[in-house]
Amino acid sequence: MEELNKFFEEFKKKYAPQFAIITGTGLGSMLENAEIYEKIPYKDIPHFPISTVLGHASELVFAKLGKYNVVFFNGRFHYYEGYSMKEVTMTVRTAHALSIKNLIVSNASGAVNPTLKAGDLMLIRDHVNFIFADNPLRGEPGNEKFVNMTNVYDEEYRRIIKTIAYKHGIPIKEGVYCAVMGPSFETIAELLLMERLGIDAVGMSTVPEVILARYYGMKVVGLSCITDNAFAEGEVQHEKVVQIAKECGEKISLILSEFLQEV
Repeated sequence: MEELNKFFEEFKKKYAPQFAIITGTGLGSMLENAEIYEKIPYKDIPHFPISTVLGHASELVFAKLGKYNVVFFNGRFHYYEGYSMKEVTMTVRTAHALSIKNLIVSNASGAVNPTLKAGDLMLIRDHVNFIFADNPLRGEPGNEKFVNMTNVYDEEYRRIIKTIAYKHGIPIKEGVYCAVMGPSFETIAELLLMERLGIDAVGMSTVPEVILARYYGMKVVGLSCITDNAFAEGEVQHEKVVQIAKECGEKISLILSEFLQEV
C-alpha cells in the first residue's frame, strides 16, 4: 500500500477526486457524460491487477462528472480470475489512497426475481454474500474489522437516484443483490433457492468491494444492470450480457451525471 500511496500522491493533489465509480461488465459506457482528464492503464500502475474478462477496459480514469472530480475504475477484478481478495478489492484500496469518501458501484447481474427482465436497472437496497472463500477484512488488525453491515447502501443517495430516474422516465427498482464466486452461471435450482431467500439479482462481484469501503468509512450506493433472466431465456451467454450492459450503462451515465450535480 505504501508504494500505491506514493504512486497516487501526485494525482491526489492534481485532481482531488471525491467519488470513486467502479464500472461493471460492459458498463464502460457509463463514462459517456464525463469530462475525461486522464487515463491510466492498470498495467502501468505498480502491483495493480489487470482485468482479464470481456467487457472490462482495465484502466483508471480521472474525470469530472456533474460538479465533482471522480475516478472511474473502468474494469474490476473478480475472485474467479484467480486473484486474491486483496487484489479483488484493489479498486477500493486505491480510492482510500486517494482519500475518497464516496463509492458508487455498478455491476451486470442476472435476474433472480422473475419480474425482472434484461435491460432493467436495479438500485441495490442490500446484499447477500455467498462468496464463502474469503473476506477482504480477514487478517486486518484490531476491532475495526468487525464492520457494521446494516444500512450499507446509503438511503439518502438511493432516494436521490430514484427521483432522478423517475424524472427522466427511466424505470428503476430496488432489490437485494447476491454475490457468488462464479465463473459458472447459476442453475435453475440455485436461482429458485435464492428467490426463496428474498434475493432479487445475482452476480460475481461488488460485495467484497462494498465490505472494504464500509471498513474505510465510505458512503456507498450501488446499481445493477439486469442483463439476463434465466427463467425466461434459458441459456445465458456472456457476450449478450456485455451488449445489454452497454445499453444499461448509457442510462446509468445520465442518472449519475445528474446525481453528482445534485448531491
